[in-house]
Amino acid sequence: MRVCYPHRNDWIELFEGNVERFDDIEKCRFEYNEIVIASGGLAATLLRKVKNQGVIKVHHIRGVPFRDPIKMNEVWGENVPKITIASYLEDVVKEVCGQKVLAVVPNGIDTTEYFPSVPENQRNGVGTIFGVTYHKDPQTVIGVLEELHRTRPEIPLRVFSGCRRPKEIPRRIYHRLPSVEKAREIYSRSLVWFLGSYSEGFSVPVLEAMACGCAVVATDCGGPRDIIVDGENGFLVEVGGVKQIVNRIKLLLDEPELRQRFVQKSKETVSRFSWDSSVNKLEKVLYSLAEARQI
Repeated sequence: MRVCYPHRNDWIELFEGNVERFDDIEKCRFEYNEIVIASGGLAATLLRKVKNQGVIKVHHIRGVPFRDPIKMNEVWGENVPKITIASYLEDVVKEVCGQKVLAVVPNGIDTTEYFPSVPENQRNGVGTIFGVTYHKDPQTVIGVLEELHRTRPEIPLRVFSGCRRPKEIPRRIYHRLPSVEKAREIYSRSLVWFLGSYSEGFSVPVLEAMACGCAVVATDCGGPRDIIVDGENGFLVEVGGVKQIVNRIKLLLDEPELRQRFVQKSKETVSRFSWDSSVNKLEKVLYSLAEARQI
């Protein structure tokens, strides 16, 4: 497998094996019948420039890049096979691009990295992630944190993020760029984890929180629908619903039996999202594309 990244991309060190940088994708050489997967909006835009008719182009769609459907169609509109990471994206692709999705291949989780890592009697409080883009709906997240602090000041709050801390969130509860070990600890010390996003492609943090023993409350923002069955293994609430999120969190804090039921059901959920199963499904889809070209 070759992994090709724009020269300015800093994620290249995450990959092992044959990795190539490029400044101009039109100068890249691809073999006949080579499958070229564009993962994400930038890569899809670059893939349009590949004119080699012998390659098999594939769009790997991880989320909704724009609110404007016209811009979305400019990115994903090329008529090539499409793979998504969540089922709701099938409807988005059909509505925006007028195309069918070849397969839904969810992300996986590594349970050797995410698991309860502290004694259960040390678990308390509420945790969440924070992002500054509109997808992450920072105002809703801040609103939930402020309301919890106002009405339940005794409840510890925890936040981690890849972004700089906003002034509305106290320094003492904010963890920027935590290691896997630290993130695991933050999850594991929380009774309830909430996701306040406006839009999520799949939402790996929901699975990570479940794997670490949290009961989860998430906005019905796309990806969580494939993970959470409302009232069975977590709660789904409307996007932007600060009061609803807070009320569901308080319910789980006040009813330990309900919370434990969600935690037990979440263990079953996590077991369905292994990386092995996701990789196997992706390989089957790609092999089918290659075989169809050869017929």
